[in-house]
Amino acid sequence: MRQSLVMSARHAMARPAALAGALFLLAAPAQAVEYDGNWQFTMSCAANGAQAAFTDRFTAPIAQNAVTRTRTARTAQGAEDISRFTGRVEEGRMTAVLERNRGGERWSIRFAGPATSDTRFELTGGIFSGERQLRSCQMLAEALSPAPGSLAATAPARFREARERLAALVLALAAMEARSEAEAAALRTDLDLARFEGAAMRAELDQRLAAIAALEGRLRTAEAATAQAVATATAEIGQRDQRLAAAAAERTALQTRLTAAEAATSQAQAAATAERNALQARLTSAEAAATTERNALQTRLAAATQAQTAAAAERDALQARLTAATQAQAAAGTERDALQARLTAATQAQAAAATERDALQARLTAATQAQAAATTERNALQARLTATEANLAQLRTALETAQRELTEARAAQPPR
Repeated sequence: MRQSLVMSARHAMARPAALAGALFLLAAPAQAVEYDGNWQFTMSCAANGAQAAFTDRFTAPIAQNAVTRTRTARTAQGAEDISRFTGRVEEGRMTAVLERNRGGERWSIRFAGPATSDTRFELTGGIFSGERQLRSCQMLAEALSPAPGSLAATAPARFREARERLAALVLALAAMEARSEAEAAALRTDLDLARFEGAAMRAELDQRLAAIAALEGRLRTAEAATAQAVATATAEIGQRDQRLAAAAAERTALQTRLTAAEAATSQAQAAATAERNALQARLTSAEAAATTERNALQTRLAAATQAQTAAAAERDALQARLTAATQAQAAAGTERDALQARLTAATQAQAAAATERDALQARLTAATQAQAAATTERNALQARLTATEANLAQLRTALETAQRELTEARAAQPPR
């Protein structure tokens, strides 16, 4: 439909051009002897100071659009006066020069002007001495008897032909106007269809604009949500980093305390072991001395028993000495029990140190597990952030596609 509109417009523009071409051909003259024939030239020059104005009139023939006239005379003083007039017509414009030589005094009168009709030229110019103009002059050229074939001679026939051709052109113009009316009606129909299509395209464009506005709203909402999610994730990551740093510091402190406790435990265990060994040595020595003394007393008691019959008094003394030895053995047993109690206390202290070490190791394990959980949670938040950025990129791609479609639709929409 748009192509038909363009073709109809071109046809409508071509009709005036064709009519103008026909009228140009109708008015175009022949190029051979347009202005040939006998012409009368009337030249008049204005006054200049002491020189009075004058008018000169003469006739001369124009042949092949050129004229030449020479006149020779003598002045009152007998000097020769030669006047030579030449002129030429080109493209409806005449140029003419009148050269004078009077007793050795030379000057020229130059003219130029257009044809005002087939039988008339109006020229203007002046008298020149060299290149200096002395007076202003005018010349009127009028045809007296046009030559056959000239514009003036063929004017009636050309006028009749032009009138006939103009009548034909008027008829052709009427037919062209009728066709123009029909084409104008078709153009109006096409224009109505184009307007309908433009309205449909505008409606579709409005729908696309509404869809794009909705998409932009969704994109803005998604960007706001993404920004909030990013901010939240960044804050959570910062908190997790702080917790990880605190856990690492606590782990370092616990490791230091565990190392110190292990060192103290090792020292206490070494001291307890040394004290236990010393007490064991003292107990062994006391038991050995008691056993030795007991054995001696048993030996002596046996000897006393054997000699009981011989010395009852000695038996009583020996019984007293045995009682004293028994008391010494009891004192040694008491000291042994005290040493055993100190050994038990040292063993309990070692067990408490081992328990504290196990508790510190458990707290260190819990801190390591908390650090691993924080790292896992941080990775999960990073994955959520990556997914959110991917969704945002998809929404931006969809928005760019919609904007490109909108631009294409606007470019394809006809002007209102």
